[in-house]
Amino acid sequence: MSLENGVREQGRLESAFEKHRNNVNIEDARNARDVAREQWDGVATVETAFRNSVDSRRCLMPHINVQQALAYFQQRDMTAELTEVEEPRGLCTLLSCLLGPPELYDHLTSERDLVFAIAQCKLDMSDPVHVRMLQTVYQRLTGASVECPHYGSHWEHIGFQGTDPGTDLRGVGMLGLLQLLYLANSPHLIPLARDIYRASVDENQNFPLAVMSLNMTRIALVALRHGELNRECNHNHLVIDVVNQFYAAVFYHTLHIWMTQHKTIRDSGYVLKDVEMYCRGNVRSVLRGLQEHLGSYSSSRSHTKPCLPGSFQDLLTQAKTEVFI
Repeated sequence: MSLENGVREQGRLESAFEKHRNNVNIEDARNARDVAREQWDGVATVETAFRNSVDSRRCLMPHINVQQALAYFQQRDMTAELTEVEEPRGLCTLLSCLLGPPELYDHLTSERDLVFAIAQCKLDMSDPVHVRMLQTVYQRLTGASVECPHYGSHWEHIGFQGTDPGTDLRGVGMLGLLQLLYLANSPHLIPLARDIYRASVDENQNFPLAVMSLNMTRIALVALRHGELNRECNHNHLVIDVVNQFYAAVFYHTLHIWMTQHKTIRDSGYVLKDVEMYCRGNVRSVLRGLQEHLGSYSSSRSHTKPCLPGSFQDLLTQAKTEVFI
């Protein structure tokens, strides 16, 4: 992603927040979501009664996890999506050695390039794996019991800005969907994901969840491209896991600021700029903050009923009596 394209994409995502500010009616969105769930639950009952006459494509796809989705991209020929990664040379290399982040270990460059390739891969509704990823995210968020249509206003219920999720994904490609899947379907992130979802539908502090997530992906991608994650990647001998952890850490940092400082959608532009500057300059501290926060979930619930996997909507209902961050 060039600097010019990055600036253009940041502006487009900010305009998405502006659209959300002007158009969102949180009560209408909640009502529409509830109506949709009732309708889909009814469809599921009919399909059970008449399953012999139902097209098999209407049956619920099994959920896909991040490891399965990543394995798909690792096995796929990504040559068409991968642009050449330019390495600094000459004086730039010397300055980087003296002042900048360390160079990435040679054996990790192919994994880093795979991340860049995934970010350039467009959502393809004819690709079964792409569809499974998208459906898994939607079902985890809403609790829908059957597959939803590929296109439609229902995507706005989880924070996309139109009828086609691919439009919002253009800037960070399938990496944006992969990381949204990481948030929505990783057991260790369920408590954090629940809190993020709860904030996104708050009456006063709501925000478009999918668009916010794509901003977190953009920050993580820029940090990787500028070598700011190299130290952690080298230490762990991993790239994709570090990028995903940093994405989640940036999301937690954003959520903490959003809730403790009582931010609203009108503050989103300033918040995102401050978050990006801080997180890119304090990678290890931000990652440590996430781990400490996830640990606090475990300790605070060690003597209570465990949080069971379910949709974000189910988790929101379960958490009504719990103290927020």
